Amino acid sequence: MTADTKTVRGLTVYKNKSIAVKTLLDLNNDPEIHGHKIWHSSFFIIDYLDVNPPKNKSRIMEVGCGWGILSIYCAKTFNAKVTGVDADKNVFHFLKLHAKANGVKVKKNISRYEDLKRNTLGKQDLIVGGDICFWKELIEPLYKMINKAVKAGVPRIIIADPGRPPFLKLAKCCVKKFDAKLIEVNVNEPKAKDGYLLIIEN
Repeated sequence: MTADTKTVRGLTVYKNKSIAVKTLLDLNNDPEIHGHKIWHSSFFIIDYLDVNPPKNKSRIMEVGCGWGILSIYCAKTFNAKVTGVDADKNVFHFLKLHAKANGVKVKKNISRYEDLKRNTLGKQDLIVGGDICFWKELIEPLYKMINKAVKAGVPRIIIADPGRPPFLKLAKCCVKKFDAKLIEVNVNEPKAKDGYLLIIEN
């Protein structure tokens, strides 16, 4: 750990005001779709996976990965083969920075939710995403992606959120269609936060 980094859940994480992050921003790599920091819903999923871990070397896809902290955690903790998906190409500079700091590799896929192919989704053992349903316009694309993933036979899908109305609407649809579970959760680290996990077992 240096003055520019901190340790969170065993991961080396760069502070927002670190020289490394500022340098990337100065190079016109400013994320365009809210990928400018680590969002806390990732830690809801991390806690859940610590208790319900995937198998060693599982194929995991993080949709709306942003800086990829959840992806990196899965690669480091579970020796997973991880793909980070985001529509914003600029977030991958920050993902690469953190992956290198933590000694792991995460495959990147620049794509919107609705553009992910059924065949691509079907190769995954687990699909995760935190803080990814923050606009009502994202409900339909995410629902369609989940529907394709379920039809492709993905064993487990986990979406986390603090409880925004668009997410709760998505969750209601998934509970009805896929017999999903919506559970309340909380974390104390790095900050005390409450939220929800939407879990679809296929």
